[in-house]
Amino acid sequence: MRLWTGDVAQLATGFGFTEGPCWIPGRGALLFTDIPGNTIQIWRPADNRAETLIGNAHFAIGLALSRHDEILCCEHTTRSLTARSTRDFRRRVLASGYGPHVLNSTNDVICASDGTILFTDPPFGVRYLDGALHGYQQAQELDGAWVFRITDRTDRPEPLMTEIYRPNGLCLSPDEKILYVSDSSEMHHKVLAMDVAPDWSLSGLRDFAVMPMGVPDGMRVDIEGRLWVAGGDGVHVYAPDGAPVDHVPVPEMVTNVEFGGADLSELFITATRSLYRVRTKTRSGRAW
Repeated sequence: MRLWTGDVAQLATGFGFTEGPCWIPGRGALLFTDIPGNTIQIWRPADNRAETLIGNAHFAIGLALSRHDEILCCEHTTRSLTARSTRDFRRRVLASGYGPHVLNSTNDVICASDGTILFTDPPFGVRYLDGALHGYQQAQELDGAWVFRITDRTDRPEPLMTEIYRPNGLCLSPDEKILYVSDSSEMHHKVLAMDVAPDWSLSGLRDFAVMPMGVPDGMRVDIEGRLWVAGGDGVHVYAPDGAPVDHVPVPEMVTNVEFGGADLSELFITATRSLYRVRTKTRSGRAW
């Protein structure tokens, strides 16, 4: 089953390492991060080019849109989850620690229809920054790498899942009853699924899919409940039962994906040094 049409088009290139694609309907534009460049970039269809929107972005990686029209940002240097207004980009901190300990390095983030925010906190940024920034040293303080939950107006993160070795990308099913999390470790390289109760407790942790090449990274779900997963050789698409149904080849390692465009049927792809786009035969399955 081929779920995409036309060519995979390169929209911009020359970045250090792209991540965090986030479609902003109110602006009709895509935001994404260049981690080594320490910037949040913006790509507008009318201009068909990317430019720096926010400099000194605290080595931001994952981005998402909140129910309050704010840009949620996972920041590596501050080890925090922050929010920026889409009007003036003023920044506020949502979460920076758990108990007496600082977080590892917030990585990916999503917002549910009730305003609940979920984010992953693997130690990837701790290792990256130790090697990339001269004189900047960090140490991991938490005993593990967890999936956290916060409400959209509190700074008290609650661990939801502590059993995943290296939680990275995450995504909710269209009905928000299943949470998918990618375990981006060389030992596992798989997508896990778990059931979500109305009180946001999780149960039924299970293997969903194993990435055939590279490790799974960012993910999005379409309106039919299929999961589009970033991988080493492109984007892999899985049916709701975990069966592989399609593959979108991309010439660079893919880090994340996002549905966008006027009808939410264009798939934007961040892939190492570039931003790509492909037209799909479906649309975003986001609940709001």
